[in-house]
Amino acid sequence: MSQDTFSLDELRAANKIELPAAENLVANDGVTLSYRRYLPQSPRAVVLFYHGGGAHNAASYPHLGQGLKTQGIATYMPDLRGHGASGGTRGDAPSPKQVWADVSSFIQHIRAELPNLPLFLGGHSSGSGLVLNYASQPNHLPVEHYLFLSPQFGFRSNTARVPVLASFAKVNKLPFILNAMSGKMLAGHSQAVQFNYPAELLATNPSLLTSYSVNMANAVTPAAPHQQFVQLDRPFGLWIGSDDEQIDADKVLAFADLASKVRAQSHIQRINGAKHLSILLNSHDMIGAWIQRSVSSPA
Repeated sequence: MSQDTFSLDELRAANKIELPAAENLVANDGVTLSYRRYLPQSPRAVVLFYHGGGAHNAASYPHLGQGLKTQGIATYMPDLRGHGASGGTRGDAPSPKQVWADVSSFIQHIRAELPNLPLFLGGHSSGSGLVLNYASQPNHLPVEHYLFLSPQFGFRSNTARVPVLASFAKVNKLPFILNAMSGKMLAGHSQAVQFNYPAELLATNPSLLTSYSVNMANAVTPAAPHQQFVQLDRPFGLWIGSDDEQIDADKVLAFADLASKVRAQSHIQRINGAKHLSILLNSHDMIGAWIQRSVSSPA
């Protein structure tokens, strides 16, 4: 592996996907949230899918959206507030709860547009952490299944690859300590996480973020990931690449195994040869097949 955070060879070689037009949804606090829809003519299911840390819905995610569309699965891909074309302070949020409320806004929006379809809620990398956090909130809106791709469940999950040649995130712990000790009153907007995106990606994709505030980081980082995962209220699907540069596939599979036994119809799978970003190029067939099975045999 190179000294870069992520391997980019597969992304360079991938065919370009035509982007659907960006659309907007207004959050409950008035902030405009951008999203893209991949909508087949007669969808059998719909996925609400969140991008990873510092990214946005046009950064490698169109391959997944278009791939699911070809299998008759509608896919909505938002930009988190403060990301991509969405409004809000870059890399920040008023609070973690507001980020989770935005997820509810999209679920309500999708239920209104496609009211009779089973809804799957998923994410890639720290988008998976966001989904796990959302599912752990007592007021979260119900969905049929959860979907985790290259899941980054945070340092408490103990799923990081060791050693990592080039760490993706550098954390300043002091703002998190101040925020916790003050009952969330202080340092929530302090920049506390620095992202180490490869220079080539930043040069070609200036919309990528290089830092997160305490509030945004807490929104996507589970506080008690093992407990939260076992307590998921619906079945889930989880896919991890054997060659992921940041996450240890064996650790993630072991992490998810107990919960898969608790929740029938859950599915965990290693994708041989896939890396943290390249998994977005070739996982849609496996994810789509699982969704189709789940729709045919609802929990």
